[in-house]
Amino acid sequence: MNHMIHLEARGTGTVAGRADRVKGSLMFDEEQFQQALRRPRLSKPVPEFLNSNRAVPIRAIPEAELQAGTLEWFGEFERKLELYGRLGVDLSWVMEWAKKYWWSFLVRDMSLNHELYAPDIRYTDVTTFGRTIVGIDEFVKYNFAFFDAIPDWRYDPLPNQVYLDVTPEGRVRIVIRYIGSGHWTGPLRLYPYDESAPVIHGNGRFIQCPAVDRYHFNADGLMEEGETLYDFLDATQRGGVLPRDDSWQFRALMAASKLPALLARIGTVR
Repeated sequence: MNHMIHLEARGTGTVAGRADRVKGSLMFDEEQFQQALRRPRLSKPVPEFLNSNRAVPIRAIPEAELQAGTLEWFGEFERKLELYGRLGVDLSWVMEWAKKYWWSFLVRDMSLNHELYAPDIRYTDVTTFGRTIVGIDEFVKYNFAFFDAIPDWRYDPLPNQVYLDVTPEGRVRIVIRYIGSGHWTGPLRLYPYDESAPVIHGNGRFIQCPAVDRYHFNADGLMEEGETLYDFLDATQRGGVLPRDDSWQFRALMAASKLPALLARIGTVR
């Protein structure tokens, strides 16, 4: 049997200790979570296909299907955690964390942040251009840049696409593939997500994009490190910002890369 299954950890720095901490704290209201699951978020009906600049038609997932998929995902995740429990690893606190995390972003309520993130959380995203976001306040500012640009933005985890790892020391790491949906009506500010930031302007289109998140948890069951990964070309073409690959505009944009390449060669010759 895998070595990590034999964890018999104790204390607050272990999977068992974190479970005790959750049980001893003020429990999250399950009804709040269920209400968030049931409540529609999108401001307009979802089209049959995305009005995108991708090379092939992309079927848009309607909100009822997104809600059903999220409900299915949480059921699958619970069964996964129960399996770990039967093998001697209590990860019940992870379900509590996942529900609070998903709920907080869906309803835009950051009151539970101290139960979700380490004070010095470190996070990266495509829009940071390689920089690392540090601290809860900066993490929240980054997330609300997307909510400001896409007010009805919702996140929905995709069934059968969550990957859970427990180290021999009891640390938990999770990878989740999900889809974001909403109407891109406002300016999306990139790093540093304030008035000085470069901006991508939305045109009101309904956008739906897949992404992958990675979460690492500390000994207290708080996210201490994470990142969001997605295809930037895919996202901007889905949003109608970047032209189709077979358009003259796209080819002209790509041709612009010839100038710095030429200058680099000239510099090498000299």
